[in-house]
Amino acid sequence: MTPALRCLVWELDNTLWDGAVCDATVGALRPAALRTLRVLSERGIWHAVASRGEREWTLDKLYRYGVYEMFSAIEIGWGPKSSAIVRIGRTLGLGPEAIGFIDHEPVERAEVARALPAVRCYAARNADVLPVLPDFRPVLRTGPAPTPPLGFARVPAR
Repeated sequence: MTPALRCLVWELDNTLWDGAVCDATVGALRPAALRTLRVLSERGIWHAVASRGEREWTLDKLYRYGVYEMFSAIEIGWGPKSSAIVRIGRTLGLGPEAIGFIDHEPVERAEVARALPAVRCYAARNADVLPVLPDFRPVLRTGPAPTPPLGFARVPAR
């Protein structure tokens, strides 16, 4: 049996929200994505960002939507998403087998799957079903939910 994931890495544009920050077409948060973000957080699963775009604009949207603090690590830039996921894994002390990635672009998911075969990739259109997948059902444990090494949203955004 494949172990449950410890972190879900999100592309933001057309995945967490409608539109793209760099095109100034950002619309509302996607309700299914927001529900998934919250449900998985309640289970102790960490969230991170690997998104293309302008750092300041993207961080501004995360703050405005009130979701910045839900992310344990944030990587925003123009390089390959697989490289951002490797940096996120190092920051959080996780190997690729403990990380999932959600993006609306098949090309981006393919790039990550090719570079990091142990990372499980999901289409943004399936965000609403992620909480019912075995991948996101961690073993029940007693005590408080774990927190990332530096606390939520304490990793400087790049």
